[in-house]
Amino acid sequence: MTSEQHGGGWVIRPSLWFDAVCLVPLLAEMPFYTSRHGQDARWWQQRFASVAGSQARDAVLLLRREVAERAGKPLPAFLALWTSPAASSSETAADCLDGLIAAVAAPQSLATAMRATSAHWNEADDQLFRSVSPALAAVLEGLRAAGLADWWAGQAQGALRRRCDELGQALAGYDLVPLVERHTGTSFTDRAVELCVLRWAAPHGIRVTGTRFLTDVRYDAGLVLTIAVHELLHPPWPPGHPVKDRLDALAADPFLAVRFAERDPDAGYNTWAGYAEEDAAQALDQVLSTELGGTTRGDPVARWTTADGGMHVLALLLHDTLRRGGYQAEDSSYGDFLARALSNEGVWPRDLATRYRALTETGRT
Repeated sequence: MTSEQHGGGWVIRPSLWFDAVCLVPLLAEMPFYTSRHGQDARWWQQRFASVAGSQARDAVLLLRREVAERAGKPLPAFLALWTSPAASSSETAADCLDGLIAAVAAPQSLATAMRATSAHWNEADDQLFRSVSPALAAVLEGLRAAGLADWWAGQAQGALRRRCDELGQALAGYDLVPLVERHTGTSFTDRAVELCVLRWAAPHGIRVTGTRFLTDVRYDAGLVLTIAVHELLHPPWPPGHPVKDRLDALAADPFLAVRFAERDPDAGYNTWAGYAEEDAAQALDQVLSTELGGTTRGDPVARWTTADGGMHVLALLLHDTLRRGGYQAEDSSYGDFLARALSNEGVWPRDLATRYRALTETGRT
């Protein structure tokens, strides 16, 4: 569990801590996740049903209902984020799972640490996590009874460690923290990206606390790099920046309002603030991917007319604004640039529907 690769601003390791919480939506039979992990999902559903008690089985359904359905949050990302402040790398898989269970049993400590360390702490999510933490504890106890630690150590850990070694070599030349700081005006205490390689992260790349993020063992190095850049951009401006107010105001635009209402709720961006931040981060990660010489993001129009069912129309419009407005990190932080540009009809069009149609019909940005 303590195997790590250091180099070029990276710490890369496997993590049962986060694999355990990413297993929850598979147990909950959520198609958005089970479709990516079919064989494991079926095996663990059967194993959990036969070994875990009724309290644990009921707790799985409660987590799906309260977090994913009622609150509209991506279940593994929410659970990973709120347990991240206590996450550690243990000597054995069993110790790691025990540590996670002990942390969840003390939700007050996790919530306090989240408030002190994460820009994404808010009162509503704090209350939600506290309310579902007994259910999460019951599920994790059920997974412990079902032998998750031994299974993971025997069936997953070896491949994860080999992938960590491969990614350590492939990514050593990229130092992302100073790159992101230069563009956003944010600052990080940690100078390395901590990459936790998981068996069950797909379809997400999940930023949790600090510079730590989660990736799937099957993702190639180019995709991991672009996901890492993107995840460090949450949020892509310092706390309290006025650009948030400008983005909030866009919710009233008729074109954007309709597209947001038609979004795929399973993708997880179910509040306007979350959707706007995601699309703002995507617009900038396209720029940074080009700066890094990457091609994984591909053509902007093709990317944003296909990803998540084409819901990220705002990302394409923001990226177009960066291009038209001549965004340069040397001249302005990203947040400062956007705050000005969104009030400038010369670069931010009044008729967003017409501009979006022009971009997608010509296929050029």
